[in-house]
Amino acid sequence: MKVVYGTDEPSGLATMVGGLIDQNLERDPTRRRLLRLSSASITVPDAGVAITVRTSPGGVEVNDGADPAAHVAITADSERLLGLTSAPLRIGLPDPFDPRGRAILLDVLSGRIKIRGILTHPRRLARLSALLSVA
Repeated sequence: MKVVYGTDEPSGLATMVGGLIDQNLERDPTRRRLLRLSSASITVPDAGVAITVRTSPGGVEVNDGADPAAHVAITADSERLLGLTSAPLRIGLPDPFDPRGRAILLDVLSGRIKIRGILTHPRRLARLSALLSVA
């Protein structure tokens, strides 16, 4: 199963996120169980770019641009977005018992990372986190 892109020339962020998901699914095929109907927008203001990731049991599609109707929306600068992908997870969210996980949680609580849908769609957020996690 390969990640599909909405355009022939996806942005660098779309390519990075799509490639990461692709590698994680290839490295650990059990992650395919995470592919349920969901959508998430990721916005990186310091890079001036946004993408939308749509998952379904049939695969993953990554498009440029934010979808205001996405179940989950994450806004973070480049550095913090990379931190999100490398933080160890516990039940699909940053591990509060690990210093890297605590740093991410503090960024969320302080508003440096904004996550819409954290309370209304926690399972979708956890599945997205697990798809993106390199840990």
